[in-house]
Amino acid sequence: MNSRTVWRDLALVFALALVARIGFALPQMQPGYMDAYYYTVGAQQLATGRGFTEPFIWNYLDDPPALPRPSYQYWMPLPSILAALSMRVFGVNFRAAQVPFILLSALLPVIACAVAWQTSANRRHGWAAALFAIFSGFFVSFWAMPETFALFAVFGSLSLWAASKRERWGFVAGVCAGLAHLTRADGVLLLVCALLMLALNRGTIISRARHGLWMALGYAAVTSPWLIHNWAVTGRLLSTAGAKTLFLTTYDDLYSFGRTLDLSTYLAWGAENILRSKLDGLWSNLLTLIAVDGLVFLAPFVVIGFWLRRRDALYQIVTLYSAALYLAMSLAFTFPGVRGGMFHSSAALLPFIFAAAMVGLDAAVDWIATRRATWNTRMAQHVFTWGLVAFAIVFSAAIYLPRARDWNKADAVYQSIGARLNYQPSAIVMVNNPPGYFYHTGQPAIAIPNGDVDTLLAAARRYGATWMALEANHPIALDALYEHPQSDPRLVLVETLQSDNHPIHLLKLTDH
Repeated sequence: MNSRTVWRDLALVFALALVARIGFALPQMQPGYMDAYYYTVGAQQLATGRGFTEPFIWNYLDDPPALPRPSYQYWMPLPSILAALSMRVFGVNFRAAQVPFILLSALLPVIACAVAWQTSANRRHGWAAALFAIFSGFFVSFWAMPETFALFAVFGSLSLWAASKRERWGFVAGVCAGLAHLTRADGVLLLVCALLMLALNRGTIISRARHGLWMALGYAAVTSPWLIHNWAVTGRLLSTAGAKTLFLTTYDDLYSFGRTLDLSTYLAWGAENILRSKLDGLWSNLLTLIAVDGLVFLAPFVVIGFWLRRRDALYQIVTLYSAALYLAMSLAFTFPGVRGGMFHSSAALLPFIFAAAMVGLDAAVDWIATRRATWNTRMAQHVFTWGLVAFAIVFSAAIYLPRARDWNKADAVYQSIGARLNYQPSAIVMVNNPPGYFYHTGQPAIAIPNGDVDTLLAAARRYGATWMALEANHPIALDALYEHPQSDPRLVLVETLQSDNHPIHLLKLTDH
């Protein structure tokens, strides 16, 4: 197959992917969940001249001083920056925010196709890998969202690909790792793995040092402006909030207020609890790799493909990154990793997973065909390939359709609460989803902290909150208040609304 055919196929893949991404994006009418609300509101702040500030607090890990607060002290800024640039062109709205993510996510099938070509020089493999990247199961709903999935998948996979190349690609690998880091904090793992693989490779010390220097320079070129900004605003290059998640004993600790989270409090949890949490993390994230990244039915072929390509430089660094990510999300950042960190960051592995799956599928068919004289190997490979692609399409649709419907009506009750409070910009409300509340009402909000009534009132006093929307999803310590919202004289029940057949109590906080 000549290079002209390859480039034509890549162009066709991009066109098909773009059409599919637009098709999946159009039914999505709003962000629909907290991460997407967060980046969309951040983009609105930037596009309207409010800079890197947040009119809400969704966690208290870095002890924010007041509202508005400096933005991106837990998550990273690049998704909002790109969405804001699009908003400056197309208007401050959700559709404009989707545009860069539609375009970038359409590149992922192109990368998958190119990786498959490099892996096996098989046109069928390239097209199948591309189609798996288009109809990617659990990921399909997220590609067009103003979120980290599309960016991390593209920049992360390109960084791994470039890092497997010769020295002249070192700068590209570093730049892409830096862009991935500006998308997600754990993107630094890409650079660490690239440098570690370089140290293990053969070659002169000078050559490897020069290669590593180019990687570091590329990384620094894109991350240093944000690090300088952080230093100017907070006095630190990076926030300490993310590091505190090392010491969570439950995911709800992420929303702790006025509580110390450090090594001593973590060790006080007990060795048995710590060990159990790590084992649970290893198991849960293994299931993510199998069911989410491997689309369940591709997983066995992925394992075979990685094994067969274990001597390839590309698959060696991808395997190293996969192991590093899996261990970091299971043993270090256990609770955030299980609750979405592994899902988000493993998106960078998809092009290699889908390319390896095709290698593994053909090898499996070859193995069976040698034991079944009636099998036509070539025909069987084609039948299984396109059968699995068809299954991926059905699988993706089955996941996407109900999720799009649920996201379109998510948090609609916040509009009713905002109307009840006359959309007063001075009325700070405690809610489950502060960025979502601000998106729907334009009112500042803070998260309901993980604790009892005394804890939530302490947070309310600190930040000037005067209202609370107590939803069915609430801290365990507030169970009694949710069941009996008039049981504490310091909170006055104003109204009870309904959301998804669950009551939401609007309470006035009087203890200030």
